Amino acid sequence: MIILKPAWISHNGMPIFSIDIHPDGTRLATGGQGRDSGLVMVWNTAAMLDENSENDENVPKILCQVDSHLACVNCVRWSNSGKYLASGGDDKIIMIWSLSKYPNSGNIVFGTKNIVNIETWKCMFTLRSHSGDILDLAWSPRDSYLASCSVDNTIIIWNAQKFPTVHKVLSGHTGLVKGVSWDPVGKYLSSQSDDKSLRIWRTSDWQTDTIVTTPFKDCGGNTAVLRHSWSPDGQYLVSAHAMNNTGPVAKVIERDGWTYEKDYVGHRKAINCVRFSSSMIERKISKKTHYMSLCAVGSRDSNVSVWITALKRPVVVLENLFQGPVLDLSWSKNGLNLYACSFDGSIAILIFDEKDIGKALSDQEKSTIFKKLYGISHLERQNTLLIENPAILKMNGAQPFKIQKVENQKDVKQPSKNLTKPVPPILKKQIETRTSDGRRRITPIFIPPTPDNAEEMNVLPFSSSCESKSQVVVERVNNIIEPNISNSCSNFSQESQNPTIIDSTIPRSTPSSVFQTSPNKVESKKRPEPVSLISNLFSTKKIKFSNVEDDELSTDVKHNFSQSTPQKRKFTISNQYTDRVVVENDTFSTINGPISKIKVYSNNVVAWEKVFSSSVIKYCSNKSLSLIIVALSNCTIHVIGSKNGSLICPPYVLSAPVTSISSNNNYLLCMTQHSLSVWDIDKQECILHEEKLNTLICSNKNKPINVQKCMLTENGTSIITLTTGKSYMFSMRAKCWMMIGDSGDAIYSNSSQKNKHIGLNKTSEKYPLSVMQAYSSKYKSNLDFKDTGGISELCSKSFLEQQMSAALALESDKEYKYWLMAYVSFLTEREDSEQLRYLCQDLLGVSHGYSNHKKVETIIGMSKHELLKEVLVIVAGSRSTQRLFTEFHDQLQQISH
Repeated sequence: MIILKPAWISHNGMPIFSIDIHPDGTRLATGGQGRDSGLVMVWNTAAMLDENSENDENVPKILCQVDSHLACVNCVRWSNSGKYLASGGDDKIIMIWSLSKYPNSGNIVFGTKNIVNIETWKCMFTLRSHSGDILDLAWSPRDSYLASCSVDNTIIIWNAQKFPTVHKVLSGHTGLVKGVSWDPVGKYLSSQSDDKSLRIWRTSDWQTDTIVTTPFKDCGGNTAVLRHSWSPDGQYLVSAHAMNNTGPVAKVIERDGWTYEKDYVGHRKAINCVRFSSSMIERKISKKTHYMSLCAVGSRDSNVSVWITALKRPVVVLENLFQGPVLDLSWSKNGLNLYACSFDGSIAILIFDEKDIGKALSDQEKSTIFKKLYGISHLERQNTLLIENPAILKMNGAQPFKIQKVENQKDVKQPSKNLTKPVPPILKKQIETRTSDGRRRITPIFIPPTPDNAEEMNVLPFSSSCESKSQVVVERVNNIIEPNISNSCSNFSQESQNPTIIDSTIPRSTPSSVFQTSPNKVESKKRPEPVSLISNLFSTKKIKFSNVEDDELSTDVKHNFSQSTPQKRKFTISNQYTDRVVVENDTFSTINGPISKIKVYSNNVVAWEKVFSSSVIKYCSNKSLSLIIVALSNCTIHVIGSKNGSLICPPYVLSAPVTSISSNNNYLLCMTQHSLSVWDIDKQECILHEEKLNTLICSNKNKPINVQKCMLTENGTSIITLTTGKSYMFSMRAKCWMMIGDSGDAIYSNSSQKNKHIGLNKTSEKYPLSVMQAYSSKYKSNLDFKDTGGISELCSKSFLEQQMSAALALESDKEYKYWLMAYVSFLTEREDSEQLRYLCQDLLGVSHGYSNHKKVETIIGMSKHELLKEVLVIVAGSRSTQRLFTEFHDQLQQISH
């Protein structure tokens, strides 16, 4: 055995509270107190273990130093994959660090003279939920969870796949919780506290399985930490400070029955930390091969002892190894190197030989032992719950609504010896077009590099901008861009046309020929595609719609409530229902005023003409009723048959000129400067009469509020979206406006579910909620809030509930079904059985939304029982909710029979 104490490893004389070796053995992390903040340092183990490397100036000793913690760092722990480093301290927060793919290495650490960061470790996540100092951290065997304990008497289980999501908060201790440890099988989590107890929690339901108190009755709260540990085979749990008569011991608790008849004795003061090696060893005793585990014990008496589970006496006891209490221990993966740190600010390395302790087992041999003990391998993904209902196995083959998940990134690779890797060049692209006067128009597009996700731990070199030539891909568009010409038609509800001007300088007295623009020669700027919300499961037959420029919609989509007076006199409109509609405003001058005319062409032949005594300012089509609706500047609306141009009914008269007009199915919507009206034009009935918009739009001098989009759904519900990102619908039942979306809302910004938007044709009239939210998302803030205190989970739940209620109010069955399944998936992932039970009860029987409690069998025309079947498919995917599945699956079968 060799003992090393590198003098150059220190925190400037300050205490080192925690130490942990990277799984690949190349890095050592220490955490403790800095001069004015908490300190986390990453060291190069090559300089510790090899004398030649230590004396070589080209071999760095310090890889990185970070002082982001505001107070002392009490614990540092590498994830089992080595991808992340977790640190927690007195500032009540946990930081998750990852090696940057694009480092800024080589810089001197601020506040130091000679410390250079060779590697750049970036804080990927900040976890805030504890209300007191954090004393210990532990990663689950497969890095699915991170457990933390604090002086606030709680243990928090963090979802490591969805940081910073809080999976569970364990409350039960009545004193400071000073240590947590995971069972290597993944079935239990243990915690030790100053309340003189050690609790063992089941990970299946996060309830207490056993409380051990007897060995700790005479213990005092005189230890900084209580870091206990499980043996690598999961058969033993060795506690920190316990008492046997009047002497301090480390109590050995056996998995079988949780008995505690054995202990490790010999230390004179309380035991702070215990750490098992992750590797198992084999030794021959009396010519028989035995499989054993190595356990190190550190105490306040500054001594370290090393034990083997099958032996009654320690393998070695190192007295006066430090000048202060031993606070933390860590074993290398091969089980031959033991690292210890002390309150005196130093560390020690114990290097063993196989002759001293025994031969380490390979992963395959260890896997064989696990299979004999538990029926599973430690290398496999483990689920501690058994399937109780065979119907769940049948559900595994079903295909429910799947919420797309981003797969976990690959584990961190071991750093290469040369520590260099070329940086991939940043791609650039530009689009080149030509205007009608022959000038080039170049639009550069910057394609950002891959996000810094620390997939690899290779340190990347600096690259000079002059080393490589600019690589810009030029995409030439041959079409000629003709400014101020738009082939506009409805995007969703056959919305009003804000036509393109052809000629504005024609004398009033003589009409001139109309310039006809061929639609295939016109290329209009396309509006950025909004984010789609609905799954491809809902895709319908695609309908082609034209997009229009924002600057051409000053009186239509961007509704600024200025009076709509025609400024141009002739324009052409092409749409999907007729070949071409030509409007000639003020083409004839008479004694009583000018006369305007429209011509409808079919196959390049004039089908019919019609004249009006006022200028045409808005226009839309209705295919289902074969109508053309024309809005004039004299505040009238004319409904005309598109086949022969006959007037269907006398003109509708409004109180102000129309600023927006649209039609869908039998319904017609007209918006004026201050109000909105809706008619059933087939029945000639008014559905909504001049509903005031003042309640929705409050003028802001610095930033005026405009209407971004106004449309009708298939059932005649009117919806508007403002430039503030808010969307409203008018409820005929409630007789008021309802908010169905707000992209600037704090709940929306903090929700992790807001990007669950999957493929949808944004023009489809089947998904009104998606279309309006796609428009409103253009005006959302670019600065999303970071999760603070685990608020993201609550915001995500509220967001999904808002989406469901909005889809229900709009009577959008497909959207309601999608968000219902997303909500169920969210609850199932978080094992929220209470909310799932309430939802399943509603789908199974009585609807709680009605005061008379009548049995409602459908939701927006969909069978509740059919929805429940799809919900149960998702619920069956989690074994933690299998009993809930069994309960409602059996009831559903009884009802169907």
